[in-house]
Amino acid sequence: MTSTDSRLAQVQRRGAVRAGVSTGIRGLSAPDAEGRWQGLDVDTARAVAAAVLGDAEAVEFVPMPPAERMPALASGAIDVLTCNATWTVTRETGHGATFVATTCYDGGAFLVPRAAGVTSPLDLAGRRIGVLGGTSSAASLERYYAPHGLAVDVVPYPDAGDALAGYRDGAVDAYVCDGVVLAAEKTRLADPQAHVVLPDLISKEPMGPAVADGDSHWLKVVRWVVFALIAAEEEGLTAAAARAGDASALLDGQADLGAALGLSKTWLADVIGAVGNYGEVYDRSFGAASGLDVPRGLNDLWTRGGLMYAPPFA
Repeated sequence: MTSTDSRLAQVQRRGAVRAGVSTGIRGLSAPDAEGRWQGLDVDTARAVAAAVLGDAEAVEFVPMPPAERMPALASGAIDVLTCNATWTVTRETGHGATFVATTCYDGGAFLVPRAAGVTSPLDLAGRRIGVLGGTSSAASLERYYAPHGLAVDVVPYPDAGDALAGYRDGAVDAYVCDGVVLAAEKTRLADPQAHVVLPDLISKEPMGPAVADGDSHWLKVVRWVVFALIAAEEEGLTAAAARAGDASALLDGQADLGAALGLSKTWLADVIGAVGNYGEVYDRSFGAASGLDVPRGLNDLWTRGGLMYAPPFA
């Protein structure tokens, strides 16, 4: 691959990053009341645009159901997939994709009516369980129930809106998806307090952006943009501090790093100044002010007991 037909060169000529997102999951990727896309996955895409184009708003968001995401990535229809996609060996070996990094550590959870009195996933054996088709949820259910000699009737839906509607209307007895997804989806029901997300997690769901195979440089660019968000939080570099040009060891080395990655001398300041550090992105997407108030848990920094950790930049 020549430098002129690399994905980075294509994006810079086009003047926009094409990002595949969900069809609407609050906290991850969903349009707000004004139609502006918001969420952790959305800000990841904006961070990439800030790094490679100097403009966090230079993103074309392409909403698509789970079954269409990997084919769109492999075909080159999108530059990066930033949605609630779980990193699995099947997706990396069977769809021509490479996952970049984990931006959200989560697990498969159950949304159930509070009145049903369900206290454990085992109580749902033999019942109808709604999932998003094209996700890893069906396989996770099989892995969870089979060792107990149990099974459930899995009902796949094409997108999150259909799955929630099926659950709301009683077509299924529970809805299984990533815990952060269910925390957001519950708020869309008429009486959120009449429903509960069980504390049991039945799977590991490390989610993050993915790019198509075949362009290792584009992979590195997107990967180090994600790590920049985490490293900025580790250092205490906020959006306001980056815009003000405050002293920062991370920013001191950005010019040389930018040259190595084919980016501008101010790429790190552009990224952090536009979207903030990882903690700011998470709080905006899932914190108390978002209305979801999902604790960071494993998504906290490693220094506070979480799994978020950036390799050294020097």
